[in-house]
Amino acid sequence: MHPGPGFAPLPAPRGAAPYRRHLSDVLGAGQIEAIRRDQALRFHAVGDTGGWRDGHPQDRVARAMVADLDGPGPADFFYHLGDVVYPHGEESHYGAQFFTPYREYRAPIFAVPGNHDGEAPADARSSSLEPFLRAFCSTSPPLHDAAVALPRPPAGQPHVHWTLVHDWVRIIGLYSNVHEDGEIADEQLDWLAGELRAAPAEATVIVAVHRPVYSVDVVHGSNLDLGDALDAVFRQARRLPDLVLSGHVHDYQRFTRRVGGRAIPYIVAGCGGFYERHAAGAGLPSIPASFAGLPEVTLDAYEDGAHGYLTVTVTPAGAEVAFTAVSAEGAGVRDAVAVRRGGSA
Repeated sequence: MHPGPGFAPLPAPRGAAPYRRHLSDVLGAGQIEAIRRDQALRFHAVGDTGGWRDGHPQDRVARAMVADLDGPGPADFFYHLGDVVYPHGEESHYGAQFFTPYREYRAPIFAVPGNHDGEAPADARSSSLEPFLRAFCSTSPPLHDAAVALPRPPAGQPHVHWTLVHDWVRIIGLYSNVHEDGEIADEQLDWLAGELRAAPAEATVIVAVHRPVYSVDVVHGSNLDLGDALDAVFRQARRLPDLVLSGHVHDYQRFTRRVGGRAIPYIVAGCGGFYERHAAGAGLPSIPASFAGLPEVTLDAYEDGAHGYLTVTVTPAGAEVAFTAVSAEGAGVRDAVAVRRGGSA
């Protein structure tokens, strides 16, 4: 992709290239040993959480995620898919929209920025991505109320695009900038190719980017230019991801893309708490739904009537993704899919 005039320049990295954060440097030795003993790494994932105008949906989802931490298969961390704070990522809103809702979430919280996180208010001289950097990428105490102790270790991310590393998984996060159509700098795409090539063949590779490639919602829709840009990198690296996670659209959608005999889930989960949900388009064919011009893609599940979150369980053999829907009536798993590790493109 070639960034246009509205492209917001990338901030300086907070760590050294190639911008990797090892999970063992964040979690305690006992927890890492438990992951290896159980042969399972679990994490929550969702985007678009900021409880602007109405914080009740975000609070319900956050409480359900916290309850999971005390369940039989607790998550080891939360990977946020962007749009942490609305409307423009203001520092003054981080307390109400991030630190307070997750004040009892004791596992680490990692993130990639969304478009709202990188927008600059009209009266600001610099991008409001700065609060995001202070909350997720700072080596000093993160942005929060100094009188309130954080219940979790800081993320300490090295950049806005970065890779979370564990023995059998790589989560490669990209920043898709502030433009509505999404823009990814060439330096990010080159970096992505390098990270794909560097991922071990036995690792499950997950790409996390705020804007989705596919969507049937009535507000945003698909971003096939983004998909073309990512495909060019996949071909260059000769490595396909095993799973693609996105937010931006305020609902849940699960697509399957079939490439060379492989079935790769492309999952949209932007239903983490922003009060306004996005409806799926009218006249959708029955599930699984196929689309003219995209013979390799089907829509296999969606939920536009409730907020919720993902739980991703990764083992040395592959992964499973479950979507939990959350409403005022309670929470329950609504959809699940197995992820098959593939490797070369």
